[in-house]
Amino acid sequence: MTVGSFFFGAGAVLLVIFAVVIVHEGGHFVFAKLSGIQVDEFAVGFGPRILWRRRGETIYSIRAIPFGGFVRMAGMLGLEGEPDAGPRNFYRASIPKRFITIAAGIIFNFVFASLCFAAVDMQSSPTHVQPGGPAARAGLRDGDVIVSVDGRPIRHDNPSATSQDLHAATGASHGAPMTAVYRSTDGAMHTTTLKPELVIINGLAQGRYSGNLLVVTAISGHPVGAGDPAGLLHGATVAGYVESPPKGAPGDHFTGFVVSDQITTGFGAANRQEADWFIGIQAGSVAAPFGLAEEKGEGLVPALGDGFAAIPTFIHQTVGGLYQAATNPPQGGLNGPNGFTGPVGIAQETVTAANSGGGFFLFWIGFISMNLAFFNLLPIPFLDGGKLLFVIIEAIRRRRLDPRHEALAYAIGLAVVLVFAIYVTIGDVGRI
Repeated sequence: MTVGSFFFGAGAVLLVIFAVVIVHEGGHFVFAKLSGIQVDEFAVGFGPRILWRRRGETIYSIRAIPFGGFVRMAGMLGLEGEPDAGPRNFYRASIPKRFITIAAGIIFNFVFASLCFAAVDMQSSPTHVQPGGPAARAGLRDGDVIVSVDGRPIRHDNPSATSQDLHAATGASHGAPMTAVYRSTDGAMHTTTLKPELVIINGLAQGRYSGNLLVVTAISGHPVGAGDPAGLLHGATVAGYVESPPKGAPGDHFTGFVVSDQITTGFGAANRQEADWFIGIQAGSVAAPFGLAEEKGEGLVPALGDGFAAIPTFIHQTVGGLYQAATNPPQGGLNGPNGFTGPVGIAQETVTAANSGGGFFLFWIGFISMNLAFFNLLPIPFLDGGKLLFVIIEAIRRRRLDPRHEALAYAIGLAVVLVFAIYVTIGDVGRI
């Protein structure tokens, strides 16, 4: 890793953290101010202050540990000995004002994520060329349009049609060099030779590589030949390098990878080892998670509709996915390849997203914002969901719980969150 790539990756991680944390804490801050609650500090990060400035009654600070943040309000716990802002104490505000002040962080993260997704849907979707892949080595660049492959015309009605035609042409080559005619972004026509690479998808036979695209450079000590991918790789020992993380670094070489004797030709089945010929071209934005538009370049209104509709779809898919990970042994449990990802894994995938272009990076920021909102919905004391639960209990009982009991619950909740963070971090490290 070069110094430049390190600072690029670190900058991308900090940008994502700052964006989603500022949005989340900004929700608390805005509604606290609107509710007349005194805000003593707006902080990004934890630990000692690095930079800070007081404006009016509020200190705005950046702290040393850049994971999370907080808005400190007067009388937050309602305990004796806290700074007293009189009627502007948090626990002297009405129940509706306290409820919306706590919930605003979650709401802001969901709204911010939806706006990110809408912005992605509004972008045009030129062809993306995988850096270092066969198409890039053949001279293609982002935005170039492949007109034909080995004389077969390539449709460009929509990203799905383009992807299907390119996949069919690549599969028909069986790995042999192909002649491609393409139109560059300046309108000029070019002819080049594309040599597909053999890629293993879902390398589940070895935990280190689960979730990666693995480019095969040798099969049982011999150069890669032509033919059906599954037939070439069936039960073989292969060598190669990682092309697409999340778990490994791009270019990370591997040897002695044993291919499952159940490997199949194709791409798209979950939890099954597959292989296919790839040329390293993504036709626009074919993947459309959470119900987002498959074909980009939408207008403002439909893009906003798709962006906000992604919220319930995301929650449903996340809950269902976690349930399957916990109850389906082949998926490896909550700490397996389909379970939770912690700080290390998020940092790795953030760097990958940043290297994949602005559109995907913007989608990733929205995705992290959505995850932060979902995590804070959990009814765990210390998280926003747990605080909301206490406000609801107070509304039902018509009197507040003992502040000392609430403070104890928050301390226990914090301990649970920290233990969970350590648990998923161990899983992240195990997958490296």
